[in-house]
Amino acid sequence: MTNHSRLLVIASACLLVAAGCGPTSAETPPGGDGGVPDAPAGSEGGGGDGGGGDDGGVAPAGSILILLPADTTVTVAGGAVANLDYWVILRSPGTYDIEVTAEASFWVDDPALGTFSGTHFTGAPGAVGQTTVRAAARGLEAQTSLTLAVQSVVIGTGAPADAATRFSGAADPTRAPTIVYPESGVLVPPNLNEFQFHFLPGTGNTLFHLGFRKGSIAIDVYFGCTTLGSGCVFAPDETTWSILSQSLRGLGPATYSLRGVDGASPGGVGTSAEQTILFGEQDIRGGIYYWNAGAGKIRRYDFGRRGQTAENYMDRQRAGAMTCVGCHVLSNDGRRIAVGLDIPAPSPYKVFDVATRTLVYNQGTMLGGGANFFSFSPDGSQILTSGGVNIVWRDATDGSPIAPTPLVPTGTMPDWSPDGTRMVFAKSHQPPPTAAPGVTSAELATMTFNGTTWSGATTLVPFNNQNNYYPTFSPDSAWVLFNRSPSNHDSYDSPDAELWAVAAGGGTPLHLAHASTGGDSWPKWATTVQTYDGKPLLWLTFSSRRAFGLQLAAGTRAQLWMTAFDPEAAAAGQDASYPAFWLPFQELDSGNHIAQWVTEVVRQPCTTGDECEGNEFCENGRCVPPID
Repeated sequence: MTNHSRLLVIASACLLVAAGCGPTSAETPPGGDGGVPDAPAGSEGGGGDGGGGDDGGVAPAGSILILLPADTTVTVAGGAVANLDYWVILRSPGTYDIEVTAEASFWVDDPALGTFSGTHFTGAPGAVGQTTVRAAARGLEAQTSLTLAVQSVVIGTGAPADAATRFSGAADPTRAPTIVYPESGVLVPPNLNEFQFHFLPGTGNTLFHLGFRKGSIAIDVYFGCTTLGSGCVFAPDETTWSILSQSLRGLGPATYSLRGVDGASPGGVGTSAEQTILFGEQDIRGGIYYWNAGAGKIRRYDFGRRGQTAENYMDRQRAGAMTCVGCHVLSNDGRRIAVGLDIPAPSPYKVFDVATRTLVYNQGTMLGGGANFFSFSPDGSQILTSGGVNIVWRDATDGSPIAPTPLVPTGTMPDWSPDGTRMVFAKSHQPPPTAAPGVTSAELATMTFNGTTWSGATTLVPFNNQNNYYPTFSPDSAWVLFNRSPSNHDSYDSPDAELWAVAAGGGTPLHLAHASTGGDSWPKWATTVQTYDGKPLLWLTFSSRRAFGLQLAAGTRAQLWMTAFDPEAAAAGQDASYPAFWLPFQELDSGNHIAQWVTEVVRQPCTTGDECEGNEFCENGRCVPPID
């Protein structure tokens, strides 16, 4: 850029700064050279190569610095990074404007939006928002605003290239589409591999537009109707999902609405009610092992492996069962799994090494001595087992009892806290025999552990004509999630089961009403504590026979659902949950239950593919399934 051209930019830009432009701003200063601002930008650093023209030193009295470009908005497509060059002008009374970029240092107030390298600002990936850019030279400082914006247009399946031009007609409420799924206010992990929007198209509509808005972010997606039941489904492809999730990650509620029009003969435009969606700040890591009831198998899903659907992990042949494998629990690190065989009953069970699927030990027969409920100690060396009546404390290497008699004479469904200091369990107020393998008329109780011995039991949630069961500790050991049947139905597939939570140290239980609509069972926490908006955030899963949009009617089959949990809201006595979303890796044609989380999906080690089973192959020293 020539000095004269740059000064023309300065002359117009200075109209935006408080100092204004004096007569000399239109004259060419001695020296000076530099780049034209590219487009998008970032933050931090110092120095440049812009030219000088005097001897440097302290600026004369009455001088000001001018930082350019002034008050800039940089708009990029979703997933792109902002880039912008800055320069600095010294204006002193009675002399020419002088470029002092080479002497200046640059920074931004919010480094989360980007950083400087010399005079060049580079935005952080996905960064949006407003900040102040600052520069200092010759004992003076200048500042200007910088806004990073995202504007993306996606032409999806079934939409013409000029789809955006076909929505210019007048508003027509009679054509309004209706969003059926997801529910407004849902919070989802940014690395969820697949997501679906189900909707009723509205009268005469064949072309659709989802418009997402959050501050300086505008994402517009156009698509046709892919038929699903009585309506349509839109499933963003990987690129579109990346634009949405990376642009909106951690920014709070984004609004969106669905518009519909006759794509062939555009006219009136129908618009749905506005909804909100939120994306978490951090990716979900770890894995889920769940029971596919239709096939009697345990399947697993690895959140760290993009493109993978659920894979078979354990079936009856591998486990040595007669009919199926079902009830299961894993150590927190994912290295051991306990599996109940041929349920329902106080069934025989086996403990396996997860990576190699080799047997560690087995316990019980169909005639007794087995268990349906288990919980490993945090280090995986010990295990609590229950056949539905009492709880036995065992060595996890061979199953031998650590205590000579049952640790808990009356109790079931034990869960050992991740910090190792407590156990929570369900205790029935109905004398045996109970509803095997479940529980009826139960309270929740806890026991503390000092590393060698357990205390007596203390009531955590009393029985008040409502059955309380399936308790589980949060990953920080601060909360207990559990099921409650308001009608005191037994725990085995209760139709009115709800999700509740209570502080691990005691308090008033909270109904997670935003997430739980009834018939929601087997709640389980994810294994890590995340942050959202500067506060802790937890995730949990459960099985439910609720309707899945237009895909499954209510009461059809149990599916795995997920929701977020806000501990600060819970501590304030508020509903801590968000609307739940369906987990996309599972099978629609089977009931799916008991989604047990682990910090890592531990796999068979390998050096070549010969050690791997079935269609698995060796990748980075581990046997992995193929990507779909």
